[in-house]
Amino acid sequence: MRLEKFIEANMKIRITVGANEQLSGYVNIDPISKFNDLAIDIRDLSEVVENSECREILAEDVIDFLEKKESFTVISNWISKLRHGGKIIITSVDAHVTSGLLYKGKIELSTFNKLMHGNFTAPWDVKLSHSTIEEMSSFLISQGLVINKKRQNGPHMIIEAERP
Repeated sequence: MRLEKFIEANMKIRITVGANEQLSGYVNIDPISKFNDLAIDIRDLSEVVENSECREILAEDVIDFLEKKESFTVISNWISKLRHGGKIIITSVDAHVTSGLLYKGKIELSTFNKLMHGNFTAPWDVKLSHSTIEEMSSFLISQGLVINKKRQNGPHMIIEAERP
């Protein structure tokens, strides 16, 4: 069942897990937050949007909560929802950078553990896998996307890619 009132009015989707607020201008999808428009399974957006229909998908720190193999299948589903010229923005903890920060003494072990494993404040708050900016960029390129931006913000990677 597509939710026409959301899709016709707004073709931008934000996917989060446990967000503390809504992001204006987006359909906020979060399976557990009280600050969402839709509480659906984030792994398949078919209930919300048709293929090639969405102009932007913002996935904020959600892929770490998925098993590694599953995360690539999920991202492929999200990409299929992008229209030509549509973009996907993925943020996540970068395993390589975070390990380097710990090794260089720039973060404490407790911070490293929270970044890599989750906060364990709720049953869902357990991270199952990690990636690096290089691996994620390569995957997005293999899916036919063009990388527009990639940057680090501390231990976090931010990648913006576009469907040509």
